[in-house]
Amino acid sequence: MTRLDSPAAVAPEALRGRYPRELERTWQPAGAPAVSIRALRHEDLALERRFIGELSPQTLYLRVQYSVTTASERDLERLLDLDYYDRLAIAGFVQEAAGESIVGVSRYARIDGTRRAECAIVVADGWQGRGLGTELMRTLATAAQNRAIDCLEGTTLAENARIAAWARRFGFSVRTEPNSGGLIVVRLDL
Repeated sequence: MTRLDSPAAVAPEALRGRYPRELERTWQPAGAPAVSIRALRHEDLALERRFIGELSPQTLYLRVQYSVTTASERDLERLLDLDYYDRLAIAGFVQEAAGESIVGVSRYARIDGTRRAECAIVVADGWQGRGLGTELMRTLATAAQNRAIDCLEGTTLAENARIAAWARRFGFSVRTEPNSGGLIVVRLDL
C-alpha cells in the first residue's frame, strides 16, 4: 500500500471535526476523465443520492447485501454524518456536462472504543475495473492510519468474488465467516 503524505506533527485527536483537506488530490486513470478525490461533506447529499440512485440493482445488492432499490433520506443522512475522525468517507468526483458526479465512495466507521473500523467501498458500474476502488481505498487507509485506526474490516457476500479477489490484491486477508451462509470477512492491518 502506498502511503499519502500525512499531516505533519498533528496529533490524531486534533483531526476530529476538521475537514481533511490534505486528502484532496486528482487521479488520472488511463482513458478516462480526471477524478477529484476528496472527503465527502454534508453538502454532497444530493450528489450521494444521485450516485446511489444510478447504481445497478446488482451493484446495490452486492454492496448492501440485500435487495434495495434506493436509499432512504435517513440512510443518506447517516452516510453523511461524518466527523472526519471516527467516521470518514472518501469519494471520487468527475466533472460531466450536467455538473459534478460521484463515481465511487470508500468509507469507514470506527468500532466504539477500539482502534478498528468497519469499512466499505462501492464504485459506479461504469467505473468498475479501472483502478478507482484501489485509489479510494488507498486514500481511506492512509486517513485511517493517521487517525489512530490499526485495522479496517468489512464483509461481503460469497457471490461477490470480484471484490474478494480485489481485496486480496490490495492486501486484505480474506476468509469465510463460519456458520454465516457464506459471508466473507476482509481485514487489513494498517
